[in-house]
Amino acid sequence: MNKTIRFTSLMLALMLTACTALPNHATHSNTPILAFDDKTYTVQDVDLNGKTIKVRAYENIPYVANPSEPDYQRINIYIPESYFSGSTINGYNKDTAPIFYPNAVGGYMPAKPMTISVGMNGKPNSVVHALHRGMVVASAGARGRTQGVGKAPAGIVDLKAGIRYLSANDALMAGDANKIIVSGTSAGGAMSALLGATGDHVDYATELDKIGAVSGLDRVFAVMSYCPITNLDHADMAYEWQLSDIHDYIK
Repeated sequence: MNKTIRFTSLMLALMLTACTALPNHATHSNTPILAFDDKTYTVQDVDLNGKTIKVRAYENIPYVANPSEPDYQRINIYIPESYFSGSTINGYNKDTAPIFYPNAVGGYMPAKPMTISVGMNGKPNSVVHALHRGMVVASAGARGRTQGVGKAPAGIVDLKAGIRYLSANDALMAGDANKIIVSGTSAGGAMSALLGATGDHVDYATELDKIGAVSGLDRVFAVMSYCPITNLDHADMAYEWQLSDIHDYIK
C-alpha cells in the first residue's frame, strides 16, 4: 500500500469516528465557568438579496480564561432578533435553531472570528446566508503557525474551546448546541474535518485545560469541509511544481 492510500485510509477512519459517540473526557472540576452575557450586544441590519433582517451581535467574547493570544481567542455570536419575539425562520425558533460555526483559518495562519460582511468575491459571506436561513452563527478565532505560542495543536484546540463555550452556555443563549455545524475552507476545512473526527477526545484535554477552556462537550453535529488541506507533504510538492518559477509573494 503506498503512502497516499495509507494517508487516505487514515483520514477516512478519522472521519468515520465522527459518527461514533466518544467518551466525554472534557469535564474537569477545576475549569472556570465563562457565562454568556445576553445583555451586551448591538443590533445590526443584515441584507441579502433585497431582504433585511435584524440581528443581535455579541462580539469579541473571550471563550477561554487563560488566553495566550487574546486578540484571536475570541468568539462572535449572531442571533436573529425575531427569535426574541417568538417568531420562527425557516421552521426554526430560538430553541431549535442550529448553530453554524464557520472559521476563517487559511494556510494554517492565525484567524480572527468571522463577522457579518462580504467575502473576497464581494458578495455576502456565509455568516449572512446562515442568518437569513434561520441559523444562529458563532465564529471563533484561533491561533496559527506564525505565532510563537501558536504551534500545533493550538488551532484545533482553540476551535474546540469555542465549541465547549457554546455547549456550556446552551441554556443561556439561543440556538441548539446539540446541532453545531462546523465549516471551513482549505486549512480551515482540515480543521473542520478534525473537529468532526475528534469530538470530546482525551488527547486534547491537557491543552484545553492549559488555556482555561470551560467544562463541556466539543463534539459537533455536522461538518462542512471545503477543499481541506490535510496532506501537507504532497501539498508542498504541488506548490513547488506549480510555482517553481515565481519568486515574488504579495498577500
